[in-house]
Amino acid sequence: MKWIGHRFSQYTLLLGMSSYFVTNLEFRQTRTTQTYALVLNALTLTLLPVAFWNLAKIMTLANWLPKFMWIAPYVLCSVNYIVIAYTLISRCYRDRMLMDLQIVLAQLRREVPRKGKKMPSKLQRLFLLKSFTVFYLCLAYLLSPFVYYGLQPWEYILNGVLINIAYNILVASTYFYFVCFWQIVRGYDFVNQQLEDIASSSTISSADLAEEIRNLHALHANLRRTALRINRHYGPQMLASRFDYFMFSIIYGYMGVIYSKYEKNPSVEKYYGALIYWVRSFDFFLNDYICDMVDRYQSKSKFININGSLSKEMSSYLIYENSMRLHLRVCGLYAANKSKWLQMVGSIIVHSVMLLQFHIVMSK
Repeated sequence: MKWIGHRFSQYTLLLGMSSYFVTNLEFRQTRTTQTYALVLNALTLTLLPVAFWNLAKIMTLANWLPKFMWIAPYVLCSVNYIVIAYTLISRCYRDRMLMDLQIVLAQLRREVPRKGKKMPSKLQRLFLLKSFTVFYLCLAYLLSPFVYYGLQPWEYILNGVLINIAYNILVASTYFYFVCFWQIVRGYDFVNQQLEDIASSSTISSADLAEEIRNLHALHANLRRTALRINRHYGPQMLASRFDYFMFSIIYGYMGVIYSKYEKNPSVEKYYGALIYWVRSFDFFLNDYICDMVDRYQSKSKFININGSLSKEMSSYLIYENSMRLHLRVCGLYAANKSKWLQMVGSIIVHSVMLLQFHIVMSK
């Protein structure tokens, strides 16, 4: 899975989302990458408004979109641009988080092989699943101009390519968030496994076991500190991404329904757009799911019974761990978890139904 992270870091550097790249298992940046990211960000922020304006005009001229809904494409494109602009402007915060995450990764690379621990298959599958959805969405967005504007003049295709590259930024920004918290879950899983081994061990000396507990205490504290920093720095970004996904789901879903009713015959465009819609929905669900896992792994119940000289150290550690709950909340507003995602889906359905009711009334 390391090569997936390496390729993703190279791709985000290509998009201008970060000035860091991975070399020798470390995040590094140079003056060249800093300048490249800055120039590319400036060009993207300058050219995107014109590209989104042209896209909105093209969509309003489509025969299948009702005239009274002419504002919907402009609203969607405006929200997309605002979130993309914030993502690029806040790049320095994400780059700063990479340095904090690197400390945690160095600890895990040192401790996990030394103890011979293996990553749970559930975490591996989750990482691969998220990587697949991100890869699919990035590739699908890049190919979208050729699917929808294949016979149009090259200006339309070039405009579509620019916009869909920008959509890659929206998708990749949430992958950053997911991977950071996935590494935190991986660290908490190692702490839990090691604590169980310490509790069941009867051959290691008390001094060695006390040292192991101190190491776990340091790792646990670093994991908690990094998780809180990730949540603080990524909070506004994820709030903006959630709003973008909310608007995308309602407006894109509405336009998809209208287009499918207008175009009776099956077409590649309909299935292509529908697949993007559902894959992106599942991809966003994984963002909330990983936050749920951080909380569950960090607050996992521990039933440990140790007698002898280690009881004091173990009791001290368990008191510390049980008193240091994360309770992650996005910008202090809500906890990102599976139930919150389901509530958001319910809200999307309600607003989509209201929009379709408005369409039916205005069409009469």
